[in-house]
Amino acid sequence: MFGRALSANRRVVVGMSGGVDSAVAAGILGLDVRAVFMRNWDTKDELSLSTVGGVKGCEWERDWEDVKRVCHHLNIKDLKLVDLSKQYWYDVFEPSLDVWRDGRTPNPDIGCNKHIKFGALLDLVLKNDDMLATGHYARILNNHLYRGRDRLKDQSYYLSAIQRSVLDRVVFPLGTLEKSHVRSLARELRLPNAEREESMGICFVGERGNRFGAWLDDYVDNVPGYFLTEDNKPIGKHRGVHHYTIGQKAGIGGMPSKMFVAAKRDTDIIVVNNSQHDLLKCKKIFTLGDTNWLADIPAKSFEAHAQVRHRQQETRCTVEVVDNKLEITYQEYEMAVAPGQVVAIYIGDICVASATIDKTQSIID
Repeated sequence: MFGRALSANRRVVVGMSGGVDSAVAAGILGLDVRAVFMRNWDTKDELSLSTVGGVKGCEWERDWEDVKRVCHHLNIKDLKLVDLSKQYWYDVFEPSLDVWRDGRTPNPDIGCNKHIKFGALLDLVLKNDDMLATGHYARILNNHLYRGRDRLKDQSYYLSAIQRSVLDRVVFPLGTLEKSHVRSLARELRLPNAEREESMGICFVGERGNRFGAWLDDYVDNVPGYFLTEDNKPIGKHRGVHHYTIGQKAGIGGMPSKMFVAAKRDTDIIVVNNSQHDLLKCKKIFTLGDTNWLADIPAKSFEAHAQVRHRQQETRCTVEVVDNKLEITYQEYEMAVAPGQVVAIYIGDICVASATIDKTQSIID
């Protein structure tokens, strides 16, 4: 079940979030289990405690109470709370702000896995031969990161930036299970959070929802600019490029049809009137030089599949490796690829690499 043989004398530390997945992971391990709850966001650190955007954050107190109830039910006596909010602020949140300020689209969840869960937390809680288990839907086989068996829940994309060196100290008990089976196991184990709804999204977004943009304004200055058509005709003004990502609706009033963000040019945004417009069809990706290899480099040029979003159907491509940068050419195209996003590269079910997208080229560029 676990994608690796676990010796009975190896203690496992389970990272618990308060949700069903990590609770089931703890319940089915059947070893000398310890548990740790990671707090990585503190609303007291926020610049504004007004009602704009809300201040609930990820409501870690409720999560902590659920973790304590689950551990009591499972008779897990060794439970610790670790506060990694400072590390999260400096290693994940502030770098994400820099990406937003640059008009790009960050993925803080990937940064959290790299720097916090499988970085700072791993270093803090593991001793000797202990292993860290989490409720991620992914598999580790022969020290390689594989997709989870449940393709709708597969989280290997979010894990694609973790260091290869940590794979031999990590276990994903849910990697071979379907989500429906996990929910059934939670009920069989009579876990107190068995019916808890699934939580999704970035920790510091919490329940802010569509108010997130107003909250983000506390950290990123609005630099107004123009919405431009393909032929550079201004058709409206916007508050700042950080409020928009490639492919989203521009929300320009008075237009005969919906307009979609196709590109950014300094403080201006290029918009098109069709969500399937050729400008939104990405043919080529150029990455920064931050490629994270999770397997040996297959060759300087190789065939693979690329994924730029969670739950996205991966797309066939050719990958060229140039000075630890990737040049990815799709056999056809991928829709709405944004600079700043992470692209993960797969050969079969194995995630072999990931890198940050620097720039893209459409099918008509």
